[in-house]
Amino acid sequence: MISIENLTYYYPDSEEASLDNINLTVEEGEFILLLGPSGCGKSTLVQCLNGIIPKVAGGDLTGEIFINKKNVRDHKVYQLSTDVGLVFQNPDTQLFGLTVEEDVAFGPENLGIEREGIRARVKHSLETVGLKDLKDRFTFTLSGGEKQRTAIAGNLAMEPKILVLDEPTSDLDPAGTKEVFETLKHLNRDRKITIILIEHKIDEVMGLADRSVVMDKGRIILDGNTYDIFSQDLDVLEEIGIHLPQLMGISSLLEVRPSYDDIVSGLGSLNGSFKDLPAASHPVRGVPQVVFENVEFGYHDGNQALKGVNLEIRRGEFVALIGPNGSGKTTLLSCLIGLNRPTAGRILIDGQDIRKRGVAEQAQVVGYLFQNPDYQLFTDTVYEEVAFGLKNRQSRPDDIEKRVDQALEMMELSVYRDRHPHSLSRGQRQRLAVASILSMEPDIIVLDEPTTGQDRGHLNKFLARMKMLNQT
Repeated sequence: MISIENLTYYYPDSEEASLDNINLTVEEGEFILLLGPSGCGKSTLVQCLNGIIPKVAGGDLTGEIFINKKNVRDHKVYQLSTDVGLVFQNPDTQLFGLTVEEDVAFGPENLGIEREGIRARVKHSLETVGLKDLKDRFTFTLSGGEKQRTAIAGNLAMEPKILVLDEPTSDLDPAGTKEVFETLKHLNRDRKITIILIEHKIDEVMGLADRSVVMDKGRIILDGNTYDIFSQDLDVLEEIGIHLPQLMGISSLLEVRPSYDDIVSGLGSLNGSFKDLPAASHPVRGVPQVVFENVEFGYHDGNQALKGVNLEIRRGEFVALIGPNGSGKTTLLSCLIGLNRPTAGRILIDGQDIRKRGVAEQAQVVGYLFQNPDYQLFTDTVYEEVAFGLKNRQSRPDDIEKRVDQALEMMELSVYRDRHPHSLSRGQRQRLAVASILSMEPDIIVLDEPTTGQDRGHLNKFLARMKMLNQT
């Protein structure tokens, strides 16, 4: 079904190969888990399958890819849409319709399918991903998780033979993640759709994928049965930063080799990680630094996202804002930075009502990382991105150089300082956005799902650095 032969790829203006002599065969009906640390080439590889690379992204591609015996080089991207459905890491890049229903109908409409056929496909796709009750919602009012499920539904409506998903649950809560994985299980086992899944949530997907392909530095380093890889190659996986399934990690420590059924059943009963749990901290006392007083916010479509929120945060606190998709977390944070203005109530920082400040002035006090890092990346190089705010503040050149170097080193991005930001992986772009915030040294740092797209190694390092910043 898929045959990749000697595939090598360089992004435009890059001297380092993002894919290095890839050879891979995928048979019809397989469920493949594509693994590897952030920036190893996973997303680049799957974007080659329908011609986005190099036809849209440019760059230098050598080698061949055959999809259902079609040479990808000989077909345009849209001509491969019924062969390969691709769900991107960032759902905003593939949402076109004003409403959820219109967006899911977009693909079948462009295939020229009759009206009743489109309606049937849209209805079935929305039911499959659990969005039938949101069919009339505006897409721009959806939460990150709801957008991701809309993107999956849009692909399902095209009825592709191969479905490729690039971290489709990165913005989903546990309930949403379970729904998506149950959907993929049904599509693969009942409808015989071939699935290629990039995912960092190994625990949840371990029992679904019968085969795993592991990448590092643009190469395939492991390829085989999922259980065999996670039971025999633990050292290799840990070395490159892959998060081991909890039961496998525990079994390794106890020198016990569980069966495959033990893994599938055991992972379902475990909640959370037993490693790296933070020590209990003493409550921070003193005058609140941030105060929400009866804050309410409603969107134009009538969705009341915030209802009488009262919250106090003291200087030095490390606060986790938790809730299911669509509960109002991102809306609350956007009100704090001034991007949304509360329809009722007020927000105080150090006793001052933030309505008296503009967004630019507020950004000097609150550093805000968007859920989607692409919203705040707009320069031509990684270095310029981190330096942008400092230059606008008219900092001294030597101070800019020092702070940029420190931020890039902290986020392990120094080697990419001359690369274009959008040539980086999602996880790397997330760390770049964080670096641009850290270089400004704001008094308050607000991070909206900052670990999206991060492998276990970078995730642990990132959280350790945030803890260090909080304590110093």
